[in-house]
Amino acid sequence: MKPNFLYTIIKSLSAKLSLWVVLFVSILFAATFSLMFYYARQAVHDESLGKAEDILDQFEIAVGQKLHEIEVITRQTHWWVEQNMTDTLEIGKYTQQILANEPTIIGIATAFVPGTFPDRGEKDYMIYYHRWKGKVVRSEQFARASYLHQQWYEEPMTHDKNMWTEPHEDYRTDDEPIITYAMPIHKDGKVVGVYGVDISIYWLSRIIHEQRPLPNVTSSLMTHSGAFVIHPDTSLLRPRAMFTLMEQYPEEKYSLTAYRMMSGQSGTEQLSLNGTPRVLAYKPFENTKWEITVACPEDEIMGNYNTMIPLMFAVVLLALIAIVVFCSVYIHRELHPLRALEKSARLIKNGHYDVPIKTSNRQDEVGVLANSFITMQQSIRQHLDEIDQKNLMLVEQNWQLTEAQKHKTEADRVKMAFLQNMTDQMDEPVNEISRLVTEVRQHHQEMTHEQIVELANQVDAHTFTVTQLLGKLLEVATKKQEEEGEA
Repeated sequence: MKPNFLYTIIKSLSAKLSLWVVLFVSILFAATFSLMFYYARQAVHDESLGKAEDILDQFEIAVGQKLHEIEVITRQTHWWVEQNMTDTLEIGKYTQQILANEPTIIGIATAFVPGTFPDRGEKDYMIYYHRWKGKVVRSEQFARASYLHQQWYEEPMTHDKNMWTEPHEDYRTDDEPIITYAMPIHKDGKVVGVYGVDISIYWLSRIIHEQRPLPNVTSSLMTHSGAFVIHPDTSLLRPRAMFTLMEQYPEEKYSLTAYRMMSGQSGTEQLSLNGTPRVLAYKPFENTKWEITVACPEDEIMGNYNTMIPLMFAVVLLALIAIVVFCSVYIHRELHPLRALEKSARLIKNGHYDVPIKTSNRQDEVGVLANSFITMQQSIRQHLDEIDQKNLMLVEQNWQLTEAQKHKTEADRVKMAFLQNMTDQMDEPVNEISRLVTEVRQHHQEMTHEQIVELANQVDAHTFTVTQLLGKLLEVATKKQEEEGEA
């Protein structure tokens, strides 16, 4: 039957010492590695978040470059339109040339304040060319409504500044949602119109998506009203799309993050989107009322962060195994003399007092113990030899005492027989004396003097006999007392 592992540990000093060492080292490792892991993981976590912010900066640069390209084209062509605004025919031709040379632009509108051209009276007037099914066509209206109350025209006119518009549900050109970079047109120091260049946000989203630094990173550009300008899901490129997403993620942390983004804040969050843990980084986009966002999978940008725990446990486990092996081998070797002593002690317990024990040359406690044990064994053997000799002497003396006791018993028996014989010899004289005395007491008045004298002589004779016998008894008793005194 194989020995029980726990029983082996309980019986093995080296195993118990190893376990105590491992327990102490484990506690020390746990404390040390916990402290180190806390700060290291915090540093890796901050580095991972910093990586997400770097990707966000790269995305901002990419979006900024694309939008800046459109802004440069718009400024250049806007200057020409301001210089030639009286020649509406040339403006139309120039607009068509721009659309022919710039495929990224989907439409250009030049809208004037009603009454700018006297020959047209107070009617609104707009020169608007856009793409439609592979051709460049002109339309009198945009989104089937007057431009006078549309954002791309109204805000630049009101605030006299350049701006990007927000996506609107019905702002579509060639069936694609658009945004417009609009600039006010000046004449004699007054704003007399608005010049706008349209781009497709489908195209913008596709271009930016192709430039993402990591394959699974998603990015978006959102207005503070919740409309997406850039998003990998083109179905969300419409007004208030953020609120649609908030309905899909009703948890409070998602809502708080969404409102922070729409309020123009910066930050990073760890959220689960579509079942994938992601790091969400967001901040305002340049000087606009837009928010730029990137969502990075945790396993891509936080790979080192997520692998630190199993790596730490693997290192600790390997270290503990190495310590256990080292401690077991070292303690086993150091305690070898003790195991030899333990084996010798078992043999001595079973009566083998002459078992040889090797003298130890070690100077430590184990060596002192081994040599002391050898000295103790030699002392025990010496004492046992002395005990054996004394036992032999005691056996001899016991035999002599036994023999003496036998002789004494025999002597006592002979004496008792002698005393019994003497006692039997005294019975007759004593009985005769008793009879004579009784006879004299009863008949002394009837007896003559001679009879009484005769009886008295008989009593004296018997008394003398008894006295001799008593003397012999006293002599035997005296000798017995002398013999007992000598013993």
